[in-house]
Amino acid sequence: MMRWVLLVIAFFTMAEPAVAQRRPPGYQQAEQSFSLLTVDERIKLQVLLTANGYWPAVPNVNFSNRLFEAIANYQRDYGRIPNGAVDADLFGQVLNSAMPLLQTWNFRAIPHPSRGHPIWVPLGLGLVAKRDENGIAWSDPQGRASLAYSYFGGTTLVANYQSVLEKVLSEGGRVHYKILKSDFFVVSMSTANGVDSYIRFHEDGRGVLGFFLFWKGSETQLHMERVATLISGSFWATMTGAPFTEAPTMTPPQETVAVARPPESKAPEPTPKSEPDEKGPSSGTGFFVSREGYVLTNAHVVDRCSSIDVKADNGDVVSGRVLAKDTTNDLALLRTSLRPSKIAGIRLGIRLGEGVAAFGFPLTTLLSSSGNFTLGNVTALSGLKDDSRYLQVSAPVQPGNSGGPLFDQNGNVVGVVSAKLNALNVMVATNGDIPQNVNFAIKGSLAVSFLESNQVAIEQGAASQVMAPADLADQAKQVSVLIRCE
Repeated sequence: MMRWVLLVIAFFTMAEPAVAQRRPPGYQQAEQSFSLLTVDERIKLQVLLTANGYWPAVPNVNFSNRLFEAIANYQRDYGRIPNGAVDADLFGQVLNSAMPLLQTWNFRAIPHPSRGHPIWVPLGLGLVAKRDENGIAWSDPQGRASLAYSYFGGTTLVANYQSVLEKVLSEGGRVHYKILKSDFFVVSMSTANGVDSYIRFHEDGRGVLGFFLFWKGSETQLHMERVATLISGSFWATMTGAPFTEAPTMTPPQETVAVARPPESKAPEPTPKSEPDEKGPSSGTGFFVSREGYVLTNAHVVDRCSSIDVKADNGDVVSGRVLAKDTTNDLALLRTSLRPSKIAGIRLGIRLGEGVAAFGFPLTTLLSSSGNFTLGNVTALSGLKDDSRYLQVSAPVQPGNSGGPLFDQNGNVVGVVSAKLNALNVMVATNGDIPQNVNFAIKGSLAVSFLESNQVAIEQGAASQVMAPADLADQAKQVSVLIRCE
């Protein structure tokens, strides 16, 4: 447990400002190999690294110095060249070395009985389930571990966080680390009688939902600290809408997973990108995510640009430079010399049916160059073919909206507008049915993961009062920019 705690502490104290952080030798090649993985393969790789004891954090879809070092450390310990690069052979070895513990844990995704959100549960430990008024509690007949998945209505995160800390300290326990954010908290601690614990709760409706995991510190062969990280990752994903993977299959594959490959050809995605197939002058939208002038947009908005101009609400026009791009998830980070008076606060997670607003600069040669503001609702929590990276929204968008912010009713950004369904293609495929306002946005949790992997400190969204549409439109104009690509 202590080794894992030290690894976690080191992990969270390594971050440096973007301008100060240096990429290790070989980073670019390693990042390129990672970019060839599908989203599921990226998540699965980190799950397997966690099972092996090299990744003490929830998985995400972006590459970083910390992930580079985790992969390199694994390679070094297993007699490989520590270059941080991922290929099919390495992926297979990571899977095989994790298999004994995965077979022992035998995770299954189990939903909360009243809230519906699933988490991974290590049923391989022989846990016996029992329903209670708050949810489900699993206990090990051998007394090695227990897990409770509970919902407490009519209470707050802060109250529960303080209650947990007070109880631990009053009983002579020791807190290893603690995190309190606006929408969740985590506490890792040990009791005076040698029981370790990991506790994580999120806001959910008018209460809090989370889990308590307890285990005997003497049961080192079970590596329950890794179990805690994996349960935490599954719970974080289900509460924020971030992509995750299926609970691992318990039998080794017949052949090594092929991962380091170009993307396979597939049906066209519903992305009416701002540029035509033959690249010419085009435009899109972006929005400020830092006081230093960083702008988030879609990767396709700034694809193949010889020059990029960024125009702010006050009329200032400056050049933009692409700092990072994730073509798999269609996100790009630009650096500009602009110094915005207001930046976007990003909220993780949104509920089905919530009101949303889109802002952007669609069809700038035909419509208003001062921006277009539309209202709608979240109509689905996934995109085409249940792609968990996307929200489906009814707020109307047009070419040129791409890369713009999607706001909730409190003025928080909850997504990045990315696509609309091609009505003509659907009409042909369905013999005449024309879809109305079927549009998509990349989830805010994915945007946060991308920004944090590039060392951009985000501003957390706040649970403020509902804004009038006119006030929300004013705020949207302040944080949004018009992007022109030549």
